[in-house]
Amino acid sequence: MSVFAVLFCLATAASAGPRLSVDWAAFAGSGDSTRVEVFYAVPYGMLDYSEFEGGLEAMFAVRFELRGTGFEQEATLYRRAAIESFAAAEAAKRSFVDGFSLAVLPGRYSLRVTLLGLDEPAEAEEPGMVELDAHADSISVPAFTGRPDLSTLQLAAGIIHDTVTGGFSVVPNPARSFGGDGAERVFFYCEGYNLSAAADSYNLKVAIVRAAAPETLVASPQTRFKGARVQTAAALGLSVAGLVPGDYRLAVVLDDRATGARAERSARFRIAGEEEERASGVTYRLQMTQLEAHYHDRLEFIASPRELAYYEALSDSGKQVFLTRFWSRHNLAEFARRMETARERYRVAGTDGIRTDRGRIYIKYGEPDGIERREIEVDRRPREYWRYFNQGYAFVFVDVTGSNDYRLVWTNSPDETRTGYESMLTPDEQEMFR
Repeated sequence: MSVFAVLFCLATAASAGPRLSVDWAAFAGSGDSTRVEVFYAVPYGMLDYSEFEGGLEAMFAVRFELRGTGFEQEATLYRRAAIESFAAAEAAKRSFVDGFSLAVLPGRYSLRVTLLGLDEPAEAEEPGMVELDAHADSISVPAFTGRPDLSTLQLAAGIIHDTVTGGFSVVPNPARSFGGDGAERVFFYCEGYNLSAAADSYNLKVAIVRAAAPETLVASPQTRFKGARVQTAAALGLSVAGLVPGDYRLAVVLDDRATGARAERSARFRIAGEEEERASGVTYRLQMTQLEAHYHDRLEFIASPRELAYYEALSDSGKQVFLTRFWSRHNLAEFARRMETARERYRVAGTDGIRTDRGRIYIKYGEPDGIERREIEVDRRPREYWRYFNQGYAFVFVDVTGSNDYRLVWTNSPDETRTGYESMLTPDEQEMFR
């Protein structure tokens, strides 16, 4: 499983008083340890903003403290949140979602997560922090040894199946709040452990029941699989359409059909009313200008081959979640600006500038730190040398045909493949760059 370990925006509906939401889940770790993953959501309205590059930004910190018998761990994570405007953030009811992971021994712990406002960026010292909210909980971290067992359930606003790795990407929902317009499914992720390869098959059953009474309201078809490996993972979504606002419980049961061994886990969640906070996979969306919307799905110019293969294999709804995740790690406004600049600056004889080698490199790496042009030399085509000093990259472009369409003939960037023009480097260039 992979979790969105970067800060991104989640659209929720605001309640009367925005509060920090925290959730956690436990999975088998290495050796005797258990991996605890903690997720939190910060409503945009809890933060103080200042103007920054055409939008608004807020600096904040999250301090976590985990204490148990003979164990104590704490750390402070510094974060930056950005919104286009207060009006846009209010319209989308923004929250900022992030998480962290740590390895502990099984047992009971006290968990405290504190949201801190910062007077300055990450250099702020302790006196510059102001406590905005805190969440405290007592958690019981299980051991997963000896018999068939399930991890705790991680409730989610969305699940993406990675067709490249076979794993899952989980969109956390720390508030465990579902329902409302467009939010008609509750998703969960869990792992199964200590399965017997000799077992004929296992059944996985999932149901939504009332929290106050053992009445099954929604049930999924049984999922049957062979016990071909000692560990497996499951990720499903159940419809909550028609459920009235209130508290519910998601129950998951794993049965070994041959021996009768059973593992069970459950997790409480809430169906929100109109005035309550909501979390929805389909409302994970980007707030974009018209220019950004024009370019936000042109991933071939910036994504890795692996990311592109993953993206192309997704459904339409999965692509929307992926794009939100992707642009939380990249600057969409800067990407759109580079696309527009490349179109005009590197246009050649009717060829769109983004389709030229110089345009492609400009979009991917940005403005070079230095450009050296050699245009009039005997027995040598015009060329340009681009250098990116921070990365240590160099690019050599040559006007191969004399049409001003400079082709990339050499680079030391590991992200680029061989160009086929390397033989055009002169001996002095080979000495200069190699």
